[in-house]
Amino acid sequence: MTLEALSTAAAVGTFLVIAATAAAALVQLRHLRVSNQLEALLAILSLPYDPVLSESFQFVSHELETRMCDPQFRRELEAAQVDRKIHKELLVCDYYERLGSIVKNGLIPEELYFDNSTPDQYWKLLSQVIAIRRRFRGPVAYDNFEYLIARSREYDRHHPNGTYPPHMGRVEIQDVWLAEDRPSSTDSHSEPYSR
Repeated sequence: MTLEALSTAAAVGTFLVIAATAAAALVQLRHLRVSNQLEALLAILSLPYDPVLSESFQFVSHELETRMCDPQFRRELEAAQVDRKIHKELLVCDYYERLGSIVKNGLIPEELYFDNSTPDQYWKLLSQVIAIRRRFRGPVAYDNFEYLIARSREYDRHHPNGTYPPHMGRVEIQDVWLAEDRPSSTDSHSEPYSR
């Protein structure tokens, strides 16, 4: 074997080692990215269980509609600084604002988040709060929250029946209480679930 052939073989060998190392590094980076995204998603999904935020979600779900009927409560929302101990709804808005930024900037894949959560229900409950905050702050107030909802609605349009894999069989569930809970088929609540 000539010196030239040995040199070529060594170059090819070096190239193969570098290529294999690069491929292994790419695989490692992908696993690291997926691991980081999962960690971020789990952190995001656990935040509403934090006592302060959990109480704020409960406030929005059960008290906000009544409180919004109070003109003084609404006036307080127009202030530059709002007491979030009284206006717990703003903590929920802040949560979704940050989450919208995270999704918008691709820090977690939106499909991963929307497969685990439906923020639209809170947008509906908070839309008038946001409208009041935007009176003086303009459309930038909670625009990441708005972005999250726009993307969520687009996701729902593309997945009207959920994301259960179509090639997978469903697990049968027998609704043993149906006859007792809905004795009349003409009952207005007897409609099957629709998304």
